[in-house]
Order: sequence, then C-alpha cells, then structure tokens
Amino acid sequence: MRRRVEYLVVCAIVGTVAIGAMTILGAQSALPAPWIASDIGGPSPAGTASFSNAQFTVAASGADIGGATDSFRFIYQQVSGDVDIIARVDSLAATDPLSKAGVMIRADLTASSANAYALISGANGIAFQRRLQPGGVTATTAGEVVAPPQWVRLKRVGNVVTAYSSGDGGTWQTVGSDTLSLGQSPFVGFAVTSHSPGSLATAVFSQSSVTTTALPSGQQTSDIGSPAIAGSVTYAQGTYTVTGAGTDIGGTADQFRYVYQPLSGDVDVSVRVASLQGVNKWTKAGVMVRESLDANARYALALISAGHGYVFQWRLDTGGLAGSNSGPKGSAPTWVRLVRTGFRFEAFSSTDGTSWSSMGVETVPMTDPVYVGLAVTSHNATRAATAVFDNLTISSATPTNKPPTVSLTSPAPGATFTAPATINLTATASDPENQLAHVDFYQNGTLIVSDTAAPYVATWSSVPAGTYSLTAVAVDAAGNQTTSSPVSVTVNAAAAPIVPRLVEFHESADDATLVTSYRFDVFANGANPTTATPVASSDLGHPAADASGNITVDQSSFFAALAPGTYVATVSAVGSGGIGRSASTTFTR
Repeated sequence: MRRRVEYLVVCAIVGTVAIGAMTILGAQSALPAPWIASDIGGPSPAGTASFSNAQFTVAASGADIGGATDSFRFIYQQVSGDVDIIARVDSLAATDPLSKAGVMIRADLTASSANAYALISGANGIAFQRRLQPGGVTATTAGEVVAPPQWVRLKRVGNVVTAYSSGDGGTWQTVGSDTLSLGQSPFVGFAVTSHSPGSLATAVFSQSSVTTTALPSGQQTSDIGSPAIAGSVTYAQGTYTVTGAGTDIGGTADQFRYVYQPLSGDVDVSVRVASLQGVNKWTKAGVMVRESLDANARYALALISAGHGYVFQWRLDTGGLAGSNSGPKGSAPTWVRLVRTGFRFEAFSSTDGTSWSSMGVETVPMTDPVYVGLAVTSHNATRAATAVFDNLTISSATPTNKPPTVSLTSPAPGATFTAPATINLTATASDPENQLAHVDFYQNGTLIVSDTAAPYVATWSSVPAGTYSLTAVAVDAAGNQTTSSPVSVTVNAAAAPIVPRLVEFHESADDATLVTSYRFDVFANGANPTTATPVASSDLGHPAADASGNITVDQSSFFAALAPGTYVATVSAVGSGGIGRSASTTFTR
C-alpha cells in the first residue's frame, strides 16, 4: 500500500504570507459616480465594466434582453421623473448576430422588469424594444440596418417613452414610441447582452448624457387649460427648458405650460428668459402669480413675446376678460419681474437684471396660497414653443409662514463604509405650523428618496467608492424649505479577492522508490474525498522535495480557473503500488 501524503497546505504568497493568505488580483477601473455596474438575470460568465478616457467598456454574456426575462450587464444610475438618455455605441464586438448594446430605462433590477431599450445589434441594426408589464412579452420595432458607431437615445415624458437613433448625434430619427409604467424612480443606463450564454460580447460607449426633469424641491409642473399638445420641462443646474403649446394666455381662459410652487403673502419673482423659440409673434414666456390652476383663474404675468416685446397682463375676476399694458420693445435674452404686495402687482422689464423699468401696476385680488412660477404658451394650438429660463429668484417680502427645521442625524460625520455600501439615513424635522410635507435626502445634490412621514429615513444601496456630502431638506405645505448641515461620508473600495497560488505537501515515505507522480484533487465543500468525485484535478508531476521533505508546486493557473467558492482538497501519491491520499484541507478561492 502507498503511504498517504502527511499534510497539505493551499496558500498564496505576497512576500511571506501565513497559511490561508491569498494573492490580490488587479481590480477593474472604477466607474465614475453615480454609475453602478450589475449583472441582471444571472448571466454566466459574469460581466465586467470599466471607464477610461470618457468611454465605458462593457463586457456581457447572457441569453438575451427580450421575451419575458432578461440576462445582461447593466451600467446604471437611478433618477426621478422624466429623463432623456443619449449615448454613442462606438463599437460592438458581437458573439452572435443578436448581440445587443444600447441605452435602457428600467423600472427595477429584476430580470422580468418592465423596460424600454434603444439598441444596436450585431447584425440587424437599430431596434426599439419594450416590455410593458413585469414578466410580459417584449415587443420590438426595427430601425435602420446600420453598424456602429451609432447614437441611440431614449426620452421618457410621463409614461411615454420614445426611442431615437442617429448617425451623427445631431439629427435624430424616431424608431418608435410606446406607453409603459416605469415608476417614479427608474434605473437608466447602458445595457449589453451577448445573446450567447457562455461567451462575452464587448461594447464601448461614449458621448453619453442623462438629463432629468426633476425640478427643485417644492416645484411642480403641469399644463393649464388642456392644450392639444402636451408640454414638458427639463431642469439642470439652475436652467429650466420649458416647452408649451396652447391657444394663448389671455381672453377669459388660458392654455399654457406652467412650472410653479405654492406661496403665501407678498412675493418678488424674477427670471432671465435666455431664449424663446417663437412659433407666433404672440408666443409668450414670463413669470406669473396665479390664484389657482384653473384655466380661467385670476393671474398677473410679466412676459416677453416673440414679436411684440414686453407685456404686463392680468385677469381681475375668475373667468373675466384679461387686460394688458405694453412695455418696451425687446426680445430674449432678457429679464422680467413681478412683485406682489397684498393685492397690488407691479411688472418690470430689464436688459441686465439690475436696472428695472416698470410696465405698470394693477390690483388683482387673490386668496392665499397663490401659485408662483414660469409660464410658456405658443399661441398656436397645433405647435409647441420652447423657452429657456435661468437665474430664477422667488423671495417673499413678508412671509406669513415660517420655514421648517431639519437635522441629519445618521450617518455620523466622517463615517466610512465599504463598497458596494448600504447607507441608512435618518433625519429629524418639524414645522412651526405643523404643516411639514416631506423630507428629501440628497447625496452630492442628487435626490436619493423623499419621505412623507416620520420617522424620516432612507436607505441608499449599492453605493460605489467615493466621498459623498449628504443632506436632508425639509419642505412644508407652503413650499418653504430648509436644508440640514451637510454630513460627509467616505465609501472605500472593497479589497479584491485573493486567489491561492501554491500547493504544499510533505513527500510520501516511498517517494524515492515507488512514487511516480502526485495528483492534486479539489472537491465540493463538505464532500468526503474517499467517496466523492473531484470537481477538478491537476497532475503535479514528481517534483523534488526540500531538505525537510516538503514539496511546493505553483498552481496559479489551476486556481484562477476555479469558480469563486470554498473547497476541500487532497494530494495523492501515485505509483506502481497504488495510490495514497493525504488528509483533506479546506481553502477558499
């Protein structure tokens, strides 16, 4: 009988390392915040993602994106409200004619989630896919049969998602549009599938942008008077892009797009109209104070028109005929302003936002709260006009409502976490008038979640490595808001897993006479090596032992090929007299 090997050690060497240590693998390039990478639907092998030189490189396997469930690699961020995502697919190294790469909006991160997908495939060109309901059948609309590089785009307005493609990123062709519910906080990003389980397709994305329409806390937007063409709003870094249709603001009822917030008491509102796309000489854009959101409500409006300069408008009675005063000639870019003191309204115009010229005063009785904001009408029932606003200032001269108070109580300042982190946030908030509406949690100025009832808590999941400034914003029913002192936290990158390198064992007593080779066997965790079948084996040959009788063999490639997990291992001495097996040892890959 062969004598068994006396002991076995599976270890890694980084300098000199104790038994059970592991070697550190090179990590992928970190994705820039707020992007997160994840496999959806459990594709095998797992996908990868990296970012370098303004390009995202995504490698993915997966059966498909389509049918009732998906299997793919997703690089995503979570947004609120409407969104417009654009990216250029620079290249697609396909493993199948239906390998796919493109931009996606997804209700959640389950494999069967409702989603919309604008893509380019390995051989079939552009397509618009969508799953209208969780677990439902995926519909497809084919676009041009072209190859990368190509731009793809998805635009969500309410429940309507439209897909576009472009060869130059400037001229867009509509691929298709559909209505589907994706929730208030969908996930948007880049999706890649190989359509070939077991193999990886690689796509490179560049020139990407994500534009959301999430307005500042307390502000809302809607069409007033039901224009035939729905309006829309996008907001980014203090700039509002407002598209509005409608017959007019004037007469006895109005049709327009409104961005507003409720306020009580006196108010001073001003804005710069940076641009105005006129479809009629009476296309209008300006600042408004309105008694209600009804089409025939009382209002006051300081505006710039596309072809008739500045105008001050008002409606004294609900359903009454609107009146107006003409101001000076002018055009965008320009400034307009409206001041309410009790029932007294005064409108102003300015070319620089500093020196103001009055356009008149009118008494318009309104009950509080009023609605204050930005108004745009195209003065054309069949066409929409777009105005761009910035430098919006809304201040209450004599506020009748005190702002709420808020404090971010968790996490603690300077707290550290390990990526991908789960960070629990807690805030305390109150309002002097007991009219606290909600508390919003932000990271680096981006909304995480809004909570409408105490205790005010939020969970921020899958947080990548980085340093973050966290705040809580309390908002009351009148739109007053207070921001907490910021809390800075750090999320450190997780240490990469270490892969074993060496197999070390003591030679058999018959090494010099009967042993012809040694064999390394790896078994599933918990298996009995005397009865189980190895999941992997390696011929170690017949290396020479050191002076102590120990033999060390480098098995880096063998360990690298093992799937991550915990295993049981033995070494067997093989020779003409039979096989002798060592005692087992447990190791982690």
